[in-house]
Amino acid sequence: MGTPLAGEKETMPVIQSVHIAIEMWGALFCLVAMLVVILTRQFDRAGAVRMFLVMFCSTALMVCDAISRIVRSRYMEFGYTSLRTSYFYSLFFGFLLMPLIAEYVSHVLYKRTGGYRIYWNRVEWLIFFLGAGLLFVNEYVPYIYSISPHGDVDPMPVFHRIPSVIIMIGLFMTISVTIVYVKYLLNVEKVAMISFLLLPLIGVVISSIFPEMSYTKLLAVVSTIILFVSYEVSFVQYLIDKEKQIAEDKLRVVNIQMQPHFIFNTLALIRHLCKRSPDEAIEAINEFSKVLRGTTDYLTESDCISVEKELELVRNYIKIQKRRFGDGLIVEYDIQDTDFDIPPFSVQTIVENALRYGLKNGEEQAGVIRISTNRANGSHFLVISDNGVGFDTEILKEQKGNSVGLKNTIDRVAVMCGGTLSVESEKGSGTKVTIQIPM
Repeated sequence: MGTPLAGEKETMPVIQSVHIAIEMWGALFCLVAMLVVILTRQFDRAGAVRMFLVMFCSTALMVCDAISRIVRSRYMEFGYTSLRTSYFYSLFFGFLLMPLIAEYVSHVLYKRTGGYRIYWNRVEWLIFFLGAGLLFVNEYVPYIYSISPHGDVDPMPVFHRIPSVIIMIGLFMTISVTIVYVKYLLNVEKVAMISFLLLPLIGVVISSIFPEMSYTKLLAVVSTIILFVSYEVSFVQYLIDKEKQIAEDKLRVVNIQMQPHFIFNTLALIRHLCKRSPDEAIEAINEFSKVLRGTTDYLTESDCISVEKELELVRNYIKIQKRRFGDGLIVEYDIQDTDFDIPPFSVQTIVENALRYGLKNGEEQAGVIRISTNRANGSHFLVISDNGVGFDTEILKEQKGNSVGLKNTIDRVAVMCGGTLSVESEKGSGTKVTIQIPM
């Protein structure tokens, strides 16, 4: 361990005590962070799980490192096995932290790039398994470090830098990837990535100058905590973006629903019915007023609404359309589950798309639209299908034609309700749209 400097016996216990205290407070912070992540982050469960694992590993790393320091200072009380085990796992969790952070950063970039996969995290896992394998070998043939009978952790010649080298390789790989995709990161995330590289690097430099003082693992955990803070900031930014998107969607959806062609066609229908059947004209006016009321009420809604409320709007909209299409339009309902919420106008937009673009107008075969709901495998399902002309789903990647309203609905289902909307369609074979809302 080297020859102590003058006065070191008095200062080192204080330094070690401060080091241990910082690690234990850091572990407590990570435990709280784990609870925050897993209990409150419903908007991105996959990202939350990855951050949870990062904080769990950080907690284990700090606890094991603190225990190894305590055991070394009171070796006669705890013994060889305790020191050997705690020191081994402090290195093990230090290696494991690298691929877990890579998994989280990879997921963030996947979400920000719109689904572009980056597979460097697999290389990080290979590095971890290599480092873990080298540690296991050292347990039987010490060549990285050894534990003396007096409780000292002695670095071995030549290979004692292997743990630091492995950690730095993982750090440099992560920072290299984030530099390439830096434009997809928030400013606070950029700061977190810089600290993620620089702080452990500073720890390696300190350890090289003062072998008795190892701060690499501690500073790696500090950088992880900074990463968590950036995660929280990104969550706040998500909430801001969500509110902004919902506000924009309100105006966009209302504009789509209240297009002049629908209003003029409905008024023309009512005028015609006034001459032919006044009673039916009154019913059409009531249906039209309910559609208008549902549309204006949506401006005061900031969240999802019950599926029953949405289906009521759809039924009134379809009644008006059936008065226009007559027997050429058949609508079938199979409602088995109504205990969930969906974004306003999500079903109505899909039905309108089917009427405007999908049904085989002018053919003998009647247009059929089926609307069904059910509950299965821990989710609520709402399915809208038609027997119309179908379309190439690749059009959803563009912003034109019937893709605009449908793409907007896909986004609103994800942002407002945490669900998914999938489309199955082929030209000439109809279209099936499935909305899945988790329970």
